[in-house]
Amino acid sequence: MLMTNKKLLGIITALLTIFGTIIPLDISAYFHPEAALFMVGGIMSYVLLVNNKEILARRIGEGAIFFGWLGLLIAWIYIAYSGFRPKELGVSVAYSMHPLLYGYIIKFFSRAFES
Repeated sequence: MLMTNKKLLGIITALLTIFGTIIPLDISAYFHPEAALFMVGGIMSYVLLVNNKEILARRIGEGAIFFGWLGLLIAWIYIAYSGFRPKELGVSVAYSMHPLLYGYIIKFFSRAFES
């Protein structure tokens, strides 16, 4: 599939915007390998489970959103279960948001491949 120049420019602009925002803050705060693995497994399972008549890019984007929210809820349940320790709460809440962040970023970029 040939990508139009307009879509490519949109992808490059979005990447520059995202990385231009997080690099000056603290780029290491935005990467969590376990959340990334959770998203990869979740997206793969979603793509295999849903209707094959839909475009692959759409299935990937929808799976990313579903598993982003699921990852957030799983993390919040664990935070509530283990207690709200003040020293660890900030990092735990930040880590809990990684799957959702990844999900929306993947959904955003999958839109370029839906047509």
